[in-house]
Amino acid sequence: MLPYLVELESRFDVNAFRPYEPVELVRYALGASDYWADLALGWLEDGVPSRPLIDELKAFEARADRSQALRHRARHLRKSA
Repeated sequence: MLPYLVELESRFDVNAFRPYEPVELVRYALGASDYWADLALGWLEDGVPSRPLIDELKAFEARADRSQALRHRARHLRKSA
């Protein structure tokens, strides 16, 4: 998924063709730096389904090494899934 990370810098477009599943890119990005995790959470807010990522979001919000703002966004997305 590494080659596709830069696509997170654009808003998520549900109609765009991608050679990968957006949920998998978000999953990958959540494990990367705060920068990529922030963009991945933005894609979830823009319409990538968050339900398949419930466990990842729960684990993310429990990580003390991640910023509080990102952890709160992850929690909100998990609870709204």
